[in-house]
Amino acid sequence: MSREGQAGIPPARAIALAVLGRVLPDPTRPVRGPGAGQDAQAVLDAALDVPGLDPRDRGLATELVYGFLRLRGRLEYILSRFLKNPDAVPAPVGRVLALAAYEILFCSKVPAYASVDWAVTAVRKRGGKGLSGMANAVLRRLAADPGALADPGFYRRDRCTEQEFLSRFYSCPEWIVAMWLRDGGHETAEAFLASQLEPAPLGLRVNRTRPGARELFDALAGLPETRLAAFPTLALPAGTDTTPAGVDLGAALAEGRLSRQSAAAQLVLARLGLDGWPEPVFDACAGRGGKTLALAEAGKKIFAGDMLAAKLSGLAREACRLGLPPIAAFRASATRMPLGRAPGTILLDAPCSGLGVLSRRPDAKWRRRPEDLAGLVRLQRAMLEAAYANLAPGGRLVYVTCTTNPAENEQAVDRLGNRHRDLVLETEVPAAPDAALGEAFYGAVLKKP
Repeated sequence: MSREGQAGIPPARAIALAVLGRVLPDPTRPVRGPGAGQDAQAVLDAALDVPGLDPRDRGLATELVYGFLRLRGRLEYILSRFLKNPDAVPAPVGRVLALAAYEILFCSKVPAYASVDWAVTAVRKRGGKGLSGMANAVLRRLAADPGALADPGFYRRDRCTEQEFLSRFYSCPEWIVAMWLRDGGHETAEAFLASQLEPAPLGLRVNRTRPGARELFDALAGLPETRLAAFPTLALPAGTDTTPAGVDLGAALAEGRLSRQSAAAQLVLARLGLDGWPEPVFDACAGRGGKTLALAEAGKKIFAGDMLAAKLSGLAREACRLGLPPIAAFRASATRMPLGRAPGTILLDAPCSGLGVLSRRPDAKWRRRPEDLAGLVRLQRAMLEAAYANLAPGGRLVYVTCTTNPAENEQAVDRLGNRHRDLVLETEVPAAPDAALGEAFYGAVLKKP
């Protein structure tokens, strides 16, 4: 990442600003070429790939990027109450103010004066002396009484609607709030909103094919801070590196005894009865192969496909790390599935709006638009039709998403069933709020006679 123009700004803040500028580019100055509106994790990983970067700066940059993305809506509303004309503030300057506000309000180990100092420097470089004076005044006012900004009443002062309040306080676009209120009611909507504000836990999968798997699982499951333990799935607090039980997670990962995978993603497969799925299993949207590898560890005969060969490129390396036999993987469209023989099970972990995993991917709520949903529903319909056509008689179609949108979940399955009356819905797992895991997955198993 270029450091041009970042002199005087501490490394972690410079990295965070650069990453956020690529994930959320200035709407008045569209970025041409690669990088505009990219996935936050991919951009952050590239930005942190700097020789000699202090681990403390690496950690702070990560916290700033994800903290900002989770709380962007609340931070921008707060600043709007302190600015005379919020719309006149250039987007890069507004981003500096919001990032500094995040530090002041949520990073207790960072002195407020330090946050004000670097932010004023950054604003001066982006907007000149006049705007830097404004930044100094606004951030000092904000730091004077941070407790008042934690009061929900602050976000209701203009007699706003309940939908507007929830959007401001929980930092979530109004169209998503409206969807959750419509589909689940106030209690469910607020549960989803609260979940997406908290970092998702560290999901781990114990490699059951390795000696000592049960002992490793028991050591981690017995920790008081463990949020979930259901062999081989674990959920530990976000940011865990070494446990009080003396388990070095980095070493266990390197040795192939553990893998990182969302605990909620693992659980939905277990709740859909993966042990009973007929073989072979075709993972039609394998991506980087997390579910493929989990099924291989469970002893299933499996092969994988994905439209993007680059995503599959690491599958062989991961299988080797885990001590698994080579897994057949190839580039293939899930809307056509040119298979030589009909598999016993087709796992369709479909592309979706991702509204169930905003705690892990908070950038999605700012990059996704309501108009995207119709296109996703059409894509899912085509994939489901292709899966049905390629499934062997007596086989299972397993449909999984990481969204809460009924049009992509229950309604997608209903539409397929209405077109193919011979399908039998054997199992269905609704996307529901989960306070322990902070993520929601939908799943269904359909049998083809």
